[in-house]
Amino acid sequence: MIKYCLLTVVLLLGACLTAMGQVGELPRSTPEEQGVSGELIKSFIHNLTSQPNVDVHHLMILRHGKVIHEDHAAPYRATDVHTLYSASKTVTGLAVGLAVDDGLLTVDDKVSKYLRDKMPATLSPALDSLTVRNLLMMAAGRVEDKDNKPENESDWLTAWFAGEFQGVGKEFFYDSMCTHALAAIVTRVTGKSLLDYVNERIFTPLHITVADWELAPDSIEAGCWGLRLQAESEAKLGLLMLHQGNWNGQQLVSAQWIHDMTQRLISTEKPLPKLPWKERFLNFLRRIWHSVRSWFTGYNSDDYFMGYGYQTKAIQHPRAECFFAAGYGGQLIYVVPELDFVIVINGRAANYGHELNTIYYNFIEPFLDNAGALMKAAPIHLSIEMPQGNATHPLEDTLLRVTYGLEDNLLGLQYLRVSRSGNDRVFTMIDKRGPLRAIAACGEWRITTSDERPIYSLECLEPLLGTPRPFTTAAAYAWQGDTLVMRADWLDGGDNRRLKIHPEGTHVTVIANESYDALLTDTIRGEIAEVEWKTGAGI
Repeated sequence: MIKYCLLTVVLLLGACLTAMGQVGELPRSTPEEQGVSGELIKSFIHNLTSQPNVDVHHLMILRHGKVIHEDHAAPYRATDVHTLYSASKTVTGLAVGLAVDDGLLTVDDKVSKYLRDKMPATLSPALDSLTVRNLLMMAAGRVEDKDNKPENESDWLTAWFAGEFQGVGKEFFYDSMCTHALAAIVTRVTGKSLLDYVNERIFTPLHITVADWELAPDSIEAGCWGLRLQAESEAKLGLLMLHQGNWNGQQLVSAQWIHDMTQRLISTEKPLPKLPWKERFLNFLRRIWHSVRSWFTGYNSDDYFMGYGYQTKAIQHPRAECFFAAGYGGQLIYVVPELDFVIVINGRAANYGHELNTIYYNFIEPFLDNAGALMKAAPIHLSIEMPQGNATHPLEDTLLRVTYGLEDNLLGLQYLRVSRSGNDRVFTMIDKRGPLRAIAACGEWRITTSDERPIYSLECLEPLLGTPRPFTTAAAYAWQGDTLVMRADWLDGGDNRRLKIHPEGTHVTVIANESYDALLTDTIRGEIAEVEWKTGAGI
């Protein structure tokens, strides 16, 4: 018995060390030692976090390969993995580069060479001409069909290839299925899963020991989203790309591939006739502004606009070119080669374009303008707004242990129940996929783990397939007057749900939002429902 107990302890300790192993490995330094003003970083963080509807969960700034600023906003921790959403695409792009380096495929190969069984019996000329390069550059030419999304089908690629293709290679159109097709190709030519291949060739040399990747229904990694990493692991990937695929003297990915990945190979600007008149007018004003700016500075205004390389975004700014991996909600691995900067941001933003502008205009440009000014400053620490108020209220007695049935709403919530567990409150939210419980404390974050499906912004047929359980949730609550306020964050993913619950006799009004998404914000009314409550299983 003692032997088995010791073995269990050893295994648990090993798991903890694995999770901790890659945190704190990169060398640390002060901003001033690396030629950066502490006051500039303070100002940058202030501008970054003062944007409306923005939470920054993790922030790392590196220069000359050293971490000069790091912060993780409670309840988020350095050891937590974070979903990268579409920033995962850049890692899939690296995997394709490895396969090209190994001679397993070329970018000019036709996609039908590898995925013919996923395509219609008769190929259109456009689909027959589709190449790996077209997929890498998001120029597949598939006509958008908003009513038939492949990710809602059991076989994403068969559904995608069944659509209409035209103008292959001519125009950028952001389509996540391009990346999933690349993931499938890598899996077939290597005989390994995408994650196993990347683990072996990139993650292991970088000592990235904690990583998982969501699967599509065909059991192939999504590729286009679903990779979860710690912030320091993301920083290592940024450094790998900054150093042209070289890590401590070992060439993991060819320099040529990194060069091609990070160039503006295709413009992401929509042709003007296809833009609504308001966007055409704003684009016109922007071009005027950059023309005037270039007249004063001598920089080419055309260099400002964003482009796309191989699964990576690139901006040729007038004063400092950069490239970055970007994902929904503001997941960024931002690299400025000329200045030797890598910036990692994980969080939740209604529009991460504000983050991009803040990085460049409130950090990169001021750095260039005042490179010699090294002013120290007390650091600003990131924070997530926690509900503030009282732990209880007279209305609570009528609210607790009652189940409310909710009217149809944008979040898909069907039932809501609040109960007491010691000093904590348990918020049970039920939708068509089952229950989700958030155990919340007042005045502090209560961190718990559960196998229940967490809050997740992506909608697909089988979300979080293959993602390891349990999931980690942090939640807090407070009574603000006669309204019960709760916030719950899924720490592994970064999504959050916020509720304002106002009981009114047998009725309730709930103002709900998920992850600052305007399409997931609703005022919901409900009333007490006569339903059977099954402990531990929901309704």
